[in-house]
Amino acid sequence: MKIDLTKQEYRELLRAVYLTDMVKHSMKEAGQHDQSFVDMEQKLYASYKEFESEDLIEEHNQIFMPTLLMESEESAHLRNYENAILEDQIAAVLARNELETEIKSGKVTEDNAIEVLIQLEEKYHQLINEKGLSALTVK
Repeated sequence: MKIDLTKQEYRELLRAVYLTDMVKHSMKEAGQHDQSFVDMEQKLYASYKEFESEDLIEEHNQIFMPTLLMESEESAHLRNYENAILEDQIAAVLARNELETEIKSGKVTEDNAIEVLIQLEEKYHQLINEKGLSALTVK
């Protein structure tokens, strides 16, 4: 199958694949990367000159990789995303921790666990919104 792309579409695809790679492989060692993904990524990156994208991809020892420019631009998007979901993640973790404690104590049953979890998440969202993340303490 062939896909016809404009220069701009190719550049957007490069960026999307780069971000996908960051998410998919960020917590893995180099040898643990999904080889089929890496092969596809290299195939896509190999066309960078044809699409005049030398500012985004470069070649070192026959390996195609993002330039520092692309890394810095796309890492900014990743940081913005992480910051946007951070409060949700914290509220969810705190709610799950409290729910586990309440289940162990017998205050919550399996029948109402989901309802209680939703209430707890709302409670932590409200606290974070009122006091901000700087009010959190770690014990």
